Amino acid sequence: MSESPLPLVETLARLDALIAAKSLDRDEVLDARALSGRTAVPEGEIRALLAGEAPRDDKVDDRIRGRVRALYEAYLAESGKRPADVCREVAARLGISDKWARSLLNGDKMPNVPDLTRLAEFFQIHQGTKFFTDPAAVALNGALQHTLQELEGSGEDGPLLKFTIKHGVVTLALRGKRLTPRKQEVLALMLESLLSGEEAER
Repeated sequence: MSESPLPLVETLARLDALIAAKSLDRDEVLDARALSGRTAVPEGEIRALLAGEAPRDDKVDDRIRGRVRALYEAYLAESGKRPADVCREVAARLGISDKWARSLLNGDKMPNVPDLTRLAEFFQIHQGTKFFTDPAAVALNGALQHTLQELEGSGEDGPLLKFTIKHGVVTLALRGKRLTPRKQEVLALMLESLLSGEEAER
């Protein structure tokens, strides 16, 4: 039986202890903008939770609509597609009209459970509908579990840890594999080279 995720307060306490022990920059390790992108929780709310403030009260309907809209806006920015084209794709996937798809994606209408499930599939959200319904503190805690595992599994100056902090990467999914320090170094160099190549092409 797998261990239950730690409550956010305990997760942050453990992260802060590791950050201090490794002399890391908290704002870089706990990048609010990157965490907001991963969770679709507004950046201001992420910053408040990271600062130890109590979660704000919200209605689950507002939460769901807000996260659908955040995913849609991020998808538009990343894909470079036109809003009308994305609406058509979503409408086809959900079996609804373009107009209704636009209302859902803009956060104007509340999706039903089947539509929410298909939206999770469309945006490739592996948590499924929980991604949209979990309270902000739960969503953030889930995202921070990956960061915690990386910090706990890295050495004092682990090359993968340095790489993720430098490039604002919230997590590297290694599918549970433990890499030796040498393999971490090789992987970090390879990823660094790939990213440098992309920047040079721009």
